[in-house]
Amino acid sequence: MWYQHLLKFIPGKIGCFVRNLLLPYKNGYKVLIWDGTHIDSPSKLYIGNNVSINRGCIINAAGNVTISDNVLIGPKVIIYSQNHNYNQQEKNINLQGYSKAPVMIQKNVWIGARSIILPGVTIQSDSIIGAGSVVTNDVPSNSIFAGNPAKLTGIIPLKNPFG
Repeated sequence: MWYQHLLKFIPGKIGCFVRNLLLPYKNGYKVLIWDGTHIDSPSKLYIGNNVSINRGCIINAAGNVTISDNVLIGPKVIIYSQNHNYNQQEKNINLQGYSKAPVMIQKNVWIGARSIILPGVTIQSDSIIGAGSVVTNDVPSNSIFAGNPAKLTGIIPLKNPFG
């Protein structure tokens, strides 16, 4: 729709409010999608509570994208749930269509600026993706991944329930 293009340019918290009101994604409470964010197939985007998607992000949700509670997504992050098919040598690549695979970002995840999340990836709870990373495979809970391709660079200690 034409208005979806215009919505991404409304700045500040007013823009966040208007996008939550008018874009057809499903979202919880306290969702901030900042200006300049482009969303393809917004009806296939599911956002939990207390989520911030920073400025200039691109989310292609054609294959379904789920962002759980308490997730921070830095500026200019790209999340893709579809990719071009390319296996038919006798056919031009632009005529081969797309393959789709869902992306799942579980609760309490921080994705650093300019990271890229590719189709079919699950980032499990309580994890961090370093800025500029390219995530090509699943990320386990309580881990820090960084680089291109993203690799394990650290473990986040489990919280001690006894203090």
